[in-house]
Amino acid sequence: MIRVISSPSMSTMGLATLILAMLTPLSLREGIRCRRYSDPCARAQRGRKPHGSNRTAGTKPQLGRLASSRLRLASPIDKRMERLMSLRRLRFAASVALLPLVLGACKGGEAAAKQDSPPAPPPAEAAAPPAVQIAANPPSMTREFRDWTATCDNTNHCVAFGPGANQMGFVLVALAPGPDARPVVHMGGWGLEDGEGSVYAEIDGRRYAGRNAKMDEEGDVVAFNTPSPQLLHDLGGGATMALRRGDRQMKVSLGGAAAAFLWIDERQGRLDTTTALIRRGERPASDVSAAPAAPRVTIASAAPQDGLVQDDLSPALLAHPKVQECLATSRKGERFEPDVVVSRLASDKLLWSVPCGEGAYNFTQVYFITPADGTSPQPVDFPTATGSNDELVNSRYDPKSRTLSAFGRGRGIGDCGRMGSWAWTGERFALLNEKAMPICTAVPQDLWPTTWRAAT
Repeated sequence: MIRVISSPSMSTMGLATLILAMLTPLSLREGIRCRRYSDPCARAQRGRKPHGSNRTAGTKPQLGRLASSRLRLASPIDKRMERLMSLRRLRFAASVALLPLVLGACKGGEAAAKQDSPPAPPPAEAAAPPAVQIAANPPSMTREFRDWTATCDNTNHCVAFGPGANQMGFVLVALAPGPDARPVVHMGGWGLEDGEGSVYAEIDGRRYAGRNAKMDEEGDVVAFNTPSPQLLHDLGGGATMALRRGDRQMKVSLGGAAAAFLWIDERQGRLDTTTALIRRGERPASDVSAAPAAPRVTIASAAPQDGLVQDDLSPALLAHPKVQECLATSRKGERFEPDVVVSRLASDKLLWSVPCGEGAYNFTQVYFITPADGTSPQPVDFPTATGSNDELVNSRYDPKSRTLSAFGRGRGIGDCGRMGSWAWTGERFALLNEKAMPICTAVPQDLWPTTWRAAT
């Protein structure tokens, strides 16, 4: 006789699983465990080596071996196995017969648990919406594939880019999320100015001409707002590429482009659809995942800036260890250089910008928030796409827009680095936008990949 004990803490599925486990032979349970977690474990029980154990590294398994192994599994069952299967069928029938009893006991336990639980509290009054409403966004990610790099932000806007020779040029493919998005291709750089005519691309002998524009006094950009499928195919599968203008040329590496395109296709849910960058198929564009909504940020109201005394730190700020550290690296004589900047966030809050180091073209600042009297300074930690920073580079707060911007240059000409902007919500600084170009290869700032975007 089997006695079933019901407990409010035991679920229906859990109790049924327990009864089935009691009724299942040990050998059968072990076989299930092996098949579920480890194929080699199951093969060891059968006394055979795993497929491929005797194969030379790099060779592919042969279809004949796989087919013959399936045929061996279909061989006649001996008498011993027949008896074992009969026993299992009897135990299975017994377990099925017991299931109504088990389910009845569990339902009774659940009902008792509901009676003993305290009543749910009444719903609270509707609260004000938070200053930052974050959707279920994918993480911002950057991946390297040989010479190419791919970045997708928190809304699945993606960019793949590769460098020209001597870091003097680039090819960049941008693709927004969603079924209706189509790729846009830009390529260009410096060093082709002395050639005659327009800049064009040549991949494996095929010529591609786009819309030419001047990047700056020395650089050129060629845009393909509706690139042909053949151009995308050649970018992903071509062997050699060069940007040309008359007798001038710049070689561009395509190594890693195919892998970067494939990663973007997978990230945006485009694999095997008609809109994929590289792995196209017959699935319609409607099968592509919709674009994730950007998190929404509510910016606080503007505060008056009159009556503020600039350049001087309060005694509490001067005594802060971080300010002391910055003072040692940024002081010229008895003053900070450049000067301290104070702004009013609200009637009872001040924002202090304190210089904290400098280089040839990068100037670092740290920020503190204090009450109106300048006491109890709290350092500001600014969120980024992948973490946070307590120091910003070349930053400035704009009281009119209640936004703070920063731009850390990778080199003096500003073709690489990281830039971002934050908005004051009344409680904290929320990240609005971030762009990053990890390689210095002449890419204009308006083409940099976005690593974070928010809506206001």
